[in-house]
Amino acid sequence: MSYQVGWCLTTTDATIAYSAPARFLPPKDNSRGGRGFLSCPAVRGYFDGIFFVAAPFSLRLRLERNPSGTYVRPVYPFSSLTEEMFRQFVTVEPIDSWRNMTTVTLQIPSPYVFFADKPVTIEQSHPSLTNVSGMNWRVIPGKFDIYSWQRPLNWAIEWDTGFGDLVIRVGEPLYFLKFTEISSGTHDADLVECEMTPQLIQRLNLSRGITGIRKSTLPLMKKAGSLRSATKLIKKKK
Repeated sequence: MSYQVGWCLTTTDATIAYSAPARFLPPKDNSRGGRGFLSCPAVRGYFDGIFFVAAPFSLRLRLERNPSGTYVRPVYPFSSLTEEMFRQFVTVEPIDSWRNMTTVTLQIPSPYVFFADKPVTIEQSHPSLTNVSGMNWRVIPGKFDIYSWQRPLNWAIEWDTGFGDLVIRVGEPLYFLKFTEISSGTHDADLVECEMTPQLIQRLNLSRGITGIRKSTLPLMKKAGSLRSATKLIKKKK
């Protein structure tokens, strides 16, 4: 039996640029005789219940080094983000946190928040088997309980600069999402676009900026779950 997962945007700016999360359907197997891996039930079963979020922008990033240091810059005219928006949105993590000197870790806010009125986990992962412009980046995966913890997602990635620029085009998948009902283990979620209600704003306030205060948030997630009581967050957008 399916269950509802609510979603909405935490931004009020340029909302028309952000598409609704869409269900991912693996490509059809066009191999001769239908013997390609895309016909494998195990492969196709892996993608049951998976949704994707598409890029609202086009972006080309380049890593440059000079005597003054190492930095990442947008390449124009390909990039649709202005330089001001680039500085506002793109966070390049400190070099000493990279796995090596050619693999950049960066984050871009993704203003989607997902929530449920029963214990459900969300899993964010790399958009495999999708058509993207570059294969030199990978999503840093994560998983948490969206009944207990409500926060906007990030597009957090590792970018292997040894294979050139980071290239993303409008409409290309940024990441996959998979939902799991904790009690049953099922992935049969129905996504519902919802209102940004006062109750949801209150829940978002619980976690806003928390990583700047505490290193370990797991105990706080459990505490936030205990505060839910009978609060309902899913209210369908009119």
